[in-house]
Amino acid sequence: MADTAVDVHLPAGHLTSAQVQVLAELAHTHGGGELHLTAHAQLQVRGDHAAISAALTAAGLTVDVPTRARLLVSPLSGRIGGHHDLRELTAAVLARLDERPVPAGTVLGLDDGTGDIVALAPTVAVLARPDGRFAVIRDGADTGVRVDPQDAAEALLTPPTDPTGDPEPVPERPRPPIGWLDQPDGAVTLAGGLPGGILPARLAEFLAAVERPVIVTPWRSVLLCDLDEWTAEQVVRVLAPMGLIFDADSPHLR
Repeated sequence: MADTAVDVHLPAGHLTSAQVQVLAELAHTHGGGELHLTAHAQLQVRGDHAAISAALTAAGLTVDVPTRARLLVSPLSGRIGGHHDLRELTAAVLARLDERPVPAGTVLGLDDGTGDIVALAPTVAVLARPDGRFAVIRDGADTGVRVDPQDAAEALLTPPTDPTGDPEPVPERPRPPIGWLDQPDGAVTLAGGLPGGILPARLAEFLAAVERPVIVTPWRSVLLCDLDEWTAEQVVRVLAPMGLIFDADSPHLR
């Protein structure tokens, strides 16, 4: 059977260390030793579709399908910056998408107020505001519609059309996070870039071995979250020589 490109569905780009290990093993077995990061914060592996699907199901993951809407979420939300912790809202949106699919090709966005997701111009997004409400954004532009947090999930799937205020400029596009990022709780997130969006299976195994949450971003990078400083230092020391880039100015990320 010919190999095919299999897209792995990652809810909001989040992975457990155990899931990263499974994906690394799949890449070794089926993907020529590589995983590929996509612009929608998903992963892709080449190989036998049935075998990969079975392994993904066992790990609590699923194969992505063209009819599923893409959901982009500010990857640092709840840890660093932003006006709103989007984790609860993300879960609510994902639950609604399971019950009520949206048209194929739709890209939905949850932006914590930093502007990182609305800069990608998803079909519809909600943007957290300093006043605690959310702005409804279409194709990267403010519609003037404002909703309360409890209504944001529904507004994302069925956007209101009557403006409740004047449209405002969206935040300027921030630089994608790369490097050592201090969390307010004293922990550290490491943001590592991957040239060409290629994650070698061996590197994925090392990420899994750290046993911390991993987040795939829309900028073909990965976040390794909730580290203590000593562990973060060891991760940089080991993974930088393996190709994970922690320098935001590296020419390999351009």
